[in-house]
Amino acid sequence: MILAKMILVGSLFAIVGATASAQATPPTQQTPSAETRKGLVTVVNRLNGTIAIREEQDDKGKEKDKENKAKEKEKDKADVEDAVTQFKIDHKLSESVHAGDKVKFSVRDGGDPKSTEKTIIKIDVD
Repeated sequence: MILAKMILVGSLFAIVGATASAQATPPTQQTPSAETRKGLVTVVNRLNGTIAIREEQDDKGKEKDKENKAKEKEKDKADVEDAVTQFKIDHKLSESVHAGDKVKFSVRDGGDPKSTEKTIIKIDVD
């Protein structure tokens, strides 16, 4: 009988200890803070869950672009200005936007460092 009580108490301590350590474990992956960007939606593909957005340059980028326009060739300027980036988007978020909408959006990089996949986590129509 004493042996059974000792086994029961030992297993109780093991269960309580495992539960306490599991609660104290911090999350393994923190979500990075996403910056808000602006752009123009060019394509919304709800079947594939993707969206293409032409991002607007900030004021600093516009000033640098004006300085560099004299140095760049016409072909290079067209390529830079028409740069469109493709993102993954949740179906519920994609329902609120359409091609041609000006939007503010936040992006999260994919968890895989080898992949360049980006996912939109928030999008608002301007």
